[in-house]
Formats: sequence, structure tokens, C-alpha cells
Amino acid sequence: MRDKWDLSKISCLIAEDNPHMRGILRSVLSGFGIRAIFEASDGAEALELVVDRKPDIVLCDWVMSPFGGNEFLRILRSDRDLVASTTPVLVVTAHAKRATILEAIEIGIHGFVAKPIAPAILYRHIGEILERQDLHGRCRGILGPGQQKPLRKLEVTDLSDLATPEPEQDQVGLALL
Repeated sequence: MRDKWDLSKISCLIAEDNPHMRGILRSVLSGFGIRAIFEASDGAEALELVVDRKPDIVLCDWVMSPFGGNEFLRILRSDRDLVASTTPVLVVTAHAKRATILEAIEIGIHGFVAKPIAPAILYRHIGEILERQDLHGRCRGILGPGQQKPLRKLEVTDLSDLATPEPEQDQVGLALL
């Protein structure tokens, strides 16, 4: 991964209920060169802005009142709009307990940063998330413990002989003609 990214053309949504923290994040993001910054004071407002503004990345606090990051993320990931449901989300929160991190991964985050934040770490996370998206396409989060698909043995089936038995249910067949 690179150490320097041009973030001047991306847009960012800050979902944070503390106005002082929103101001700090806005200043830090502006320092990174990000010019299009939107702000939401809770998860419900953040959902509206994701649908309306289509930000390139969302920085989301986990604990917000009355509608928190957990609810925001669950609804966002289940949205029928493919662009909205695959919007990268970086959780930025003081609630960095193992259970919270695992829950966030399971729901579908792209990264997690504990408060108080260091601008260099935030910059690296944003750059790496956007770079992964450019390289591998959009997704609904990093794969967590409950989302990893088991590896399957790839079986090659020659269809020229009709007597060949069907592959087992847990295997993937590839036809060679």
C-alpha cells in the first residue's frame, strides 16, 4: 500500500453525535485534502445523506443517540441500492472493546479506528480502504468470522462421457468441452 494518496476528489460523510468531534474530524479531513465533507448527527441522518449524496466513504461513530452506528450499518448493508449498500464504512469510536469490533466486522465494516484518533492513522486507513476498493471492487465490508465462505475443492468434470457421476453437493463442478 502507498503512503500518499490524493484524496482531493473524494467525498466523506462524518456520522458523529458530538459536534466538537465532528469539527475535529472535519478539520483533519480538510487537512488531507478532502473538500466534499458531509455531516450527520446520528445514524438516521447518515442514512439519508448516504442515499442523497453517495459519499465515497463514511466515518461513523458506534455509539450515537438516538440512532447508533450499529443500526446505521445494519440498515445500510441491507439496502437494495448496490452503491449505497457497498459504501465503505470506517468506524471511529471510543468504544473499542473486542465484542464491539467483532460485531462491527460481522455487520460489515471496512475498518475500525479507536478514539482518540491520530491523523496519520486515520489517513492510512482511509487511503487503504479506498485503494482496496479500486483494486478489488466494492463490497459490503471486510470478511468477518461468520461471513467467510469455506474453501471448496474444485472438481473438473469431463462432460464428453455422459456416464460420469454428478459432483457432490459440497463441490463445485467445472465443465470441459
